[in-house]
Amino acid sequence: MMKMMNMMMAVMKVCVLLFCVCDVSSGRRLRLGSCTVRVHTHELWQHFHTIRQSTVRTHTHTHPHVKQDNHMGTKLLKTDIMKDVQALESCCFLRHLLRFYVERVFGSHAAAASQASQKRTTGVLANAFLSIKKDLRQCHAQMHCQCGEQTQIKMEAILTSFEKLDSTAAAVKAVGELGSVLEWLDSFHREASPEAVQG
Repeated sequence: MMKMMNMMMAVMKVCVLLFCVCDVSSGRRLRLGSCTVRVHTHELWQHFHTIRQSTVRTHTHTHPHVKQDNHMGTKLLKTDIMKDVQALESCCFLRHLLRFYVERVFGSHAAAASQASQKRTTGVLANAFLSIKKDLRQCHAQMHCQCGEQTQIKMEAILTSFEKLDSTAAAVKAVGELGSVLEWLDSFHREASPEAVQG
């Protein structure tokens, strides 16, 4: 009886492990309004933590003036900005947010990075964002990515705060706030029902 129980537990552990591996390798399906995209949020989180850890190490040991966020009172991605995005506009908002990171943030952050590993990780994140942006562009082309006035207002608020800082400080600030973006993306996975993510 005990042997049977141990065997059942082992089988269950293998099943859970396989489920986790499949989920990570295939990405998560997120429903953004009428658009469904596959996003490797687990990998994005890993890259984000790598950048954060190397940023802290760099600040502590080598270039504090480059990598420290000296503008703690400034917040680019205020909680309410993403929380209040209407479901139908979530695809459009994410598309514009990814473009902002790819075109305005990652280049400046990589240029300021003192270590090759930081530049590499920033490049990997930029490529991942471009891949998601490509899927969102297809949704937009098929009229599944509605853009409204609220999205434009929110993006203008982010850009205004970003442009008040010098390019390096702004990039450090934006990368430091990537966790808020990833948490927001994770919320679409948690809130989606099995029926919602079928197609």
